[in-house]
Amino acid sequence: MNPQQPVAVESIDRLCALANLPLPAERRARLAPMLADLVAAANELSRKLARAEHRAIVPIVRFPER
Repeated sequence: MNPQQPVAVESIDRLCALANLPLPAERRARLAPMLADLVAAANELSRKLARAEHRAIVPIVRFPER
């Protein structure tokens, strides 16, 4: 994955084909910038929450064994 281009049109084409999701090429091409923005925002949030000053306020999720 290229950090400058986290979501490429080709990867969306491949995912749609694997999911058997018949989106028209025009819609798949328009998805790339939207998904790239979402990935960038998620990465920024992840970096922010990983900083030491946020570790005390962000709960750690634990799944108890059954």
